[in-house]
Amino acid sequence: MMTVLKALGWLVLALVALVASYVFVFSGSFHTPVNVLTPAPYASPGGPILVFGGNRATGLEIVRMLREKGEDVTVAVRATSNVDALKAIGARTVVADALEADTVRAAFAGGAYKVVVSTLGTSRGENARRPDFVGNRNVIDAAKEAGATRFVFVTVIGTGNSREAAPRPARSFLKEVIELKGQAEDHLRASGLQYTIIRPGGLSEGKSTGQAVLVDDPEAFSYISRIDVAKLAVDAIGDPATIGKTYTAYDPARKTLWKFFQE
Repeated sequence: MMTVLKALGWLVLALVALVASYVFVFSGSFHTPVNVLTPAPYASPGGPILVFGGNRATGLEIVRMLREKGEDVTVAVRATSNVDALKAIGARTVVADALEADTVRAAFAGGAYKVVVSTLGTSRGENARRPDFVGNRNVIDAAKEAGATRFVFVTVIGTGNSREAAPRPARSFLKEVIELKGQAEDHLRASGLQYTIIRPGGLSEGKSTGQAVLVDDPEAFSYISRIDVAKLAVDAIGDPATIGKTYTAYDPARKTLWKFFQE
């Protein structure tokens, strides 16, 4: 009996050590990114902006920052969406369901939008209605049809050539989402729109570190706050150097999951 208890004790210790190793070390990347984009001062696109996925999370942060810069922003929302936060910051809204192409086209009819931003993706409880590919495809097609030229798209590390950069558990857990977002990225690249694709890693609700940058390096990985991803997306809108590029959103201050526990 004592032998069994000892064996169980060692097994528990090994499991604890494994979990600790993952949290402290293996949940991140120590690859030093190359091709770091030199941040440019914010430049207004000089026209109205339409945002999909802008009523929550990273998208809402993007809308808030754009409004703080005085931009004319409209957010496409579902009929059932809570728009109180958008009203509070002075953003317009238009009703559209990204999975219904007709309503997406109708959303573009309300204004001559110069820039389109999409953070559309699956949230918890929406597994039966994933907009990750179909929804974004509808938005991309409607943007092109309506004459918009600039498209900024926030996806996720693990798509396309960044597959190996994502931690293995994330690749497994988000397998379907990653594949769908990868298809949407490819559709955007083939659209002829002036695109910028931004791939963040694990997203935090924490504060900005002020160190996040865009890197043209598919091997890079870090965790990052939604606020910092939003800032990178907003800055990219008016930066011609980002057109036709796919970037990783990288924060050198959040290389591992352990940083989340320190916030």
